[in-house]
Amino acid sequence: MKSLCCSVSSLALLVALAAPASAAPTVDGTVDGSYGAPLAVQTVQTNFGDSTGGVTGGGELDAAYATVSGDRLYVMITGNIENNFNKLSLFIDSKAGGENTLSGGPSYDGGVSSNFAGLTFDTGFEADYHVFGRWGGAFEVDVVDRAGGACTNDCLGDFGAATVGAGTAVQSGTVLGDGNGTTSFLSSPAEFGFNNNNAAGVGGGTGAVVGDPASVTTGFEFSIALADIGSPVVGSEILIHAAYGNGDNNFHSNQILGGLAAPQDNLGGDGGGNFTGNLGGIDFNQFAGAQYFSVTVVPEPGALMIAMLAVCGFVARRRA
Repeated sequence: MKSLCCSVSSLALLVALAAPASAAPTVDGTVDGSYGAPLAVQTVQTNFGDSTGGVTGGGELDAAYATVSGDRLYVMITGNIENNFNKLSLFIDSKAGGENTLSGGPSYDGGVSSNFAGLTFDTGFEADYHVFGRWGGAFEVDVVDRAGGACTNDCLGDFGAATVGAGTAVQSGTVLGDGNGTTSFLSSPAEFGFNNNNAAGVGGGTGAVVGDPASVTTGFEFSIALADIGSPVVGSEILIHAAYGNGDNNFHSNQILGGLAAPQDNLGGDGGGNFTGNLGGIDFNQFAGAQYFSVTVVPEPGALMIAMLAVCGFVARRRA
């Protein structure tokens, strides 16, 4: 009778766990409802040009979303990326180790990756992977394993260019294959979508946000297998830092997620807006708040159901 009670008391939970999970986002550069609320929202106007959408100039990072589904990480950064090879950089902290202060050793992206040398993240953030996107025609994305700063000319990394909509304001493609100075390591293609049609969100300048950046629904979207970013375990936090800067990685804008406190001019290479030839003078500990956001790795419903059945089976055997 007690074993039966165990089964009955667990039935409602098992039914709930067996219910279909929310659908994984469609990677097309548009926010899906499955992301939920934004994990970070921009706090300062953009001083890299306020875009009016399409293939016009200007760049901004309005809000950040992330979720884990089907053993993949999905990230959505709403806003705009100018079609002049300016870059959106996502640094991902998803396993032990990594770099709190970036080294100049890893050489990729035509060698301009070395210009990150000396950039320091908030305490507790240690970058493992670098994902960056840019366009001047077809949108291009690289994924690089920085190996804790230990790789030099032998970093692992993959590259992909848009195969749908190349050169237009709405593009998509996959990432798989050797990159610029890197050797492929992905076990399955990473996916990306880009939609540059946003004309809302933040305005231009250095002051506090005027408008509603959380209302923006288009931008850069990316998905990668958890197995390719260190296989973070259930319950762990994946930390992500997003930054917008120039193509040579030596001048950062004021568009960072998590956001900077207003008023805030472009960071430049020293955090004060000056051009120094690299980003080594930027230390995010000098700015209020956390310049990153996080998402928790959650188990798939099927895995939870199997675990609960195993527990009930164990209890039944103990009571028999």
